[in-house]
Amino acid sequence: MSNTRTTVKKMVKNHGKALKKSKLGPSKAAKKTQAKKKSNAPQGKVVGATELNWKKVDIPDTLDDYGGFYGLEEIDGVDVKVVDGKVQFIARDETAVKSKDDEAKSEPENEEPAQEQDQTNEEAEQEQEQEQEQEQEQEQEHKSEEEEQESDDEEQDQDENQELKPNVFNSELNLEDFSSPELPEWQKIAPLSFTVLNGLSQQGFTKPTDIQKEVLPLALKNEDIMGKAATGSGKTLAYGIPLLESLVHEPDHSKSIGLIFTPTRELAQQVTQHLKKLGQLIIQKSKFAILPLTGGLSIQKQERILKYENSARIVVATPGRFLELIEKNIDLIPRFARINTLVLDEADRLLQDGHFDEFEKILKLLGGARKSFDKTGWQTMIFSATFSLSLFSKLATASWKSLKKDEDEMEQVLKHLMQKIRFKSKPVIVDTNSEEKIKSQIRESLIECGPMERDLYSYYFLAMYPGTTLIFCNSIDSVKKLCAYFNNLKIDAFQIHSSMTQKNRLRSLERYLQKSAQNDSQNKATVLVASDVAARGLDIPGIKHVVHYHLPRTADTYIHRSGRTARADNEGVSVMICSPEEAMGPLRKLRKMLADKSAEDEYTKHKKWQKEVPLLPIELDIVNELKERGSLASELAEHQLALTSINKQDNWMQKAAEDLGIDIDSDEEFMDSNKSKKQKKTMGKVEAKQARAYLNQLLSRPIRKDRRQKYLTGGFVNLADNIVKKRGHESIIGHDKVDALETLKSKKRRK
Repeated sequence: MSNTRTTVKKMVKNHGKALKKSKLGPSKAAKKTQAKKKSNAPQGKVVGATELNWKKVDIPDTLDDYGGFYGLEEIDGVDVKVVDGKVQFIARDETAVKSKDDEAKSEPENEEPAQEQDQTNEEAEQEQEQEQEQEQEQEQEHKSEEEEQESDDEEQDQDENQELKPNVFNSELNLEDFSSPELPEWQKIAPLSFTVLNGLSQQGFTKPTDIQKEVLPLALKNEDIMGKAATGSGKTLAYGIPLLESLVHEPDHSKSIGLIFTPTRELAQQVTQHLKKLGQLIIQKSKFAILPLTGGLSIQKQERILKYENSARIVVATPGRFLELIEKNIDLIPRFARINTLVLDEADRLLQDGHFDEFEKILKLLGGARKSFDKTGWQTMIFSATFSLSLFSKLATASWKSLKKDEDEMEQVLKHLMQKIRFKSKPVIVDTNSEEKIKSQIRESLIECGPMERDLYSYYFLAMYPGTTLIFCNSIDSVKKLCAYFNNLKIDAFQIHSSMTQKNRLRSLERYLQKSAQNDSQNKATVLVASDVAARGLDIPGIKHVVHYHLPRTADTYIHRSGRTARADNEGVSVMICSPEEAMGPLRKLRKMLADKSAEDEYTKHKKWQKEVPLLPIELDIVNELKERGSLASELAEHQLALTSINKQDNWMQKAAEDLGIDIDSDEEFMDSNKSKKQKKTMGKVEAKQARAYLNQLLSRPIRKDRRQKYLTGGFVNLADNIVKKRGHESIIGHDKVDALETLKSKKRRK
């Protein structure tokens, strides 16, 4: 058993360490408890630990060290408080405090002098103060992170107390804290609530777009709607505002208002964020009133949130995860069957094979439950940028006969949808993009090259026209290889594809946005290489260029891809990289599908499609200078991917062999046969190191427009002077600053 002084020192020191390790600080419940203690502070004398009359507690030998305590002592009539990180003992009874005689008796012969004890206590207190200061600094640095990383228990406590009560926005909120939004353009369309107007004002939406002007009055009258509008024209707010209005005016906080289905997880997350920003006054009262339900995230947490009565009043979901949730918990079916509104964003995706099965099951489950109490059904709104059946034909296999224009393509699509979706009545068709397939703000262009030169010409485009660029590929392997290729060339590149986990996709998007914000000021290239998972609906700010590394498989995919640039009122560039063989086949079919019907008079009827899509000017001397570095970067990218694949295969087979109890070394021939193909693409360590060193050496040399000029100060243009004064192109010496958009505009003006 240790003496009293040692035990107390250990307890105080351990308490300080525990505080230092705790980054999140005390929980809310603990803070409340501390507040109560402060209000009901016990009366007594503050004394030191050594002044107390401790009593030893015997510990059985079978308990060993009793969880780390080598000696325990107890005392009655003493309260313990923590003030500014320091432990204080408050004696309410004089018998709990040692007398002077007791103190003298209790001191062992080898006891340190009192002065040394005080000095030791002071050192411990200083150590605690330093630890407390470090803790406060850490809390300040991680304050924003702490708010986002609350535990599920704390979230549950919040949500149980955050019920969305009737008329809460008129009674509990102090509207004087908010400036009265003045949005006459919006108020002309429909009488909107203060909550929605405040959100529009905060987000800078001063006037509605064409699709919003047409849809809002109809949606607020509970009409079924089929809306078509160009990408980036504000379809999300067109259906989001009516849902938020219903949420504000619905007094029953346990009732779900609407369901929004999107084809991709990223789009579901984006729609959720838009609605939360618009309805921020609602989110202040109920954090989970607007809830995304998508795959790739914890289904257990989603199940817990759905149990809260005031959660999930507006749900934004992908069909797969939503179906999984309602099949696991059938009590959710009648709850969501009572919705007011069903929204299908990018609804044309449902027309394609293989995409309607899960949604059809959802409609049967909810529709069957709905019939038991309501025969009229819910309001249905469907939106997309494309509703032409001909646009879904495969470009590689479509026959020319199937490319004939339909006079009433929207009507045909509507008939097709009405066979699968239960509308209350015939939907009102709102078409604000009846003539244009591609927005007029998008400048299209074409780069013709050999099938094996796509990497080189995509590198040329980024070197010549730096800026935020989104590159689409048709395969995941191409996405991985191209991303590695650009990174080897010291170009900031990020990737997103369907094989990535949801968290990695979101993280990649966040890193891309952060890097593009930094590089924009320096006019450097930032690239997001993506599969078609990023083609629909994603609103990635600041995209200047969209590059089609592969021609899309269908025309509607091309429209959605190109729509990632020229968002809202901005302009952008869409560039296709294709071989001459593709230009004579799939590309011709694509241009025929996208041809403007209204422009087909006698003069333009036989106009060649090549004149509609100008070739991007290519400077072959610069291309030739990029070939060697591009070739090395491509070899290194293939080496990296092959090496990664071999390592994954080895790990998988090793784990499988261990699970089965097999000695994998005994079957070396089988292992070697599986590796042989991939090992052909790998280099040796020394070879790879040499290749990378040589590539870095090449990249350190600036690109020059005209290598025939031996000296920078020779010729008609003093290149050295331009470099010093930072004139001309950022990365190509001897070249003027160029912009892809302005280049295409000037080329069209010359024609």
